[in-house]
Amino acid sequence: MASSNPFSKYKALVFDCYGTLIDWETGIYDSLKPLFQKSGAPTDRRTIIDAFSSVERDLQGRFPTMRYTDLLAKVYKTLEARLQNKETPPDVLRDDASTGTPVLSSAHVASGTSQVASAAVGTSAEADADADAQGPAEAFAQSVAAWQPFPDTRPALARLSQRFKLVILSNIDRDTIARTRAVLERGDPAHAFAFAAVYTAEDVGTYKPAPEVLAYALERVREEFGVEEGEVLVAAQSVFHDILPAKRRGLDTAWINRASAVTGLPEASGVEPTYVFETLGDLAEAVASESR
Repeated sequence: MASSNPFSKYKALVFDCYGTLIDWETGIYDSLKPLFQKSGAPTDRRTIIDAFSSVERDLQGRFPTMRYTDLLAKVYKTLEARLQNKETPPDVLRDDASTGTPVLSSAHVASGTSQVASAAVGTSAEADADADAQGPAEAFAQSVAAWQPFPDTRPALARLSQRFKLVILSNIDRDTIARTRAVLERGDPAHAFAFAAVYTAEDVGTYKPAPEVLAYALERVREEFGVEEGEVLVAAQSVFHDILPAKRRGLDTAWINRASAVTGLPEASGVEPTYVFETLGDLAEAVASESR
């Protein structure tokens, strides 16, 4: 007899990280607000985040193989120049920091996610130390590792880990996600869990929403855990980066439609995710309720 629990068919949950698990927009807003204040520009949350997102998308399209930390520094410099009505600095338009070719990580080939898991734990103090040693653009890029999760993230992941393989698929570089992974997994002993795997844009050599990114993760999940595409649920806040690519591939999706979100929403009109939740905690509760 078929199960009446709609979540029983899933064996793995693939999450976006920044914006879904980590409070990405608050990190952006808090970090960039002083730059906007200095120039006399509007400092409301939507203005700052929309300005950031516009530049980020443009640079990701221009430099698809660039490490995200390097790209973030370019975003900062571009915004700074625009706010001061200056020409974009020449170094922002150069591809010096790009790898030039797709980079396929060896971290998942022979030893699962051991390379990521063994990375040093990132702390706010370490991020602050990195910032002190660099200019403001580089400091902004390095600060991502210290940005904090939503209050519901760790409890929800702890509950979900009892039922599913938890996988991160993020538009980030390996070094930053290693620090963030430590913040998520080790930041609250009362809600202990571990990700089964972590995949990044640096592993693939391009950024979401390029279909190659999701394809890479699905292939790795199948090879490493024996989980087929139909057994994967993609859970994310950004419609643009995650929900649409997953739907185009025929996957089930859980849109985490956080009330405060600004980014990734213009594409939401007409999109019909499989599930919609206001928080990750709501997803975890729905899974638990169907299992009772």
